[in-house]
Amino acid sequence: MDIQCGKSTYSFESIVDKYSNMLMRLAMIRMGNKEDAEEVVQDTYLKLIYEVNKGNIFNDEEHLKAWLLTVATNRGKSILNLMWNRRTQGLDALEEASYEDKHNEGYAYEYVMKLPEKYRVAINLFYYEQLKTDEIAKIMKTKETTVRSYLHRGRERLKEMMEADA
Repeated sequence: MDIQCGKSTYSFESIVDKYSNMLMRLAMIRMGNKEDAEEVVQDTYLKLIYEVNKGNIFNDEEHLKAWLLTVATNRGKSILNLMWNRRTQGLDALEEASYEDKHNEGYAYEYVMKLPEKYRVAINLFYYEQLKTDEIAKIMKTKETTVRSYLHRGRERLKEMMEADA
């Protein structure tokens, strides 16, 4: 299956190879456990297949990336809002995460995962995915000033947690 991004065409497999780690990081940040995160990523790719089969194309690769992040964010929100899925999940579920980037981020990752969801998502998209605040605002469906506030408050909480453990 080929995916049209402006004048370029990519294979579905190349898209999966390029964006899976990014989507998994975002899904883990949002969901807090590997199984639900994998479901979010899988559902995101299924939606991509559906959209491509309908004949939809993307303006460029940045449009595709933003679309994937938005779909993953919305799917995670939908799963969390389902009544049967409302349960408390301990952070120990993160020990199961085996995707390669978690191990590279190690120390800070553990602290980021302790933040409230809105701060976790904003920090992940800003620092790990290197998106601009206006792009994050579109994905999170909020104002850019709110994203900057989430980043500021998230950094403050991270600093407090790290200083308390030092």
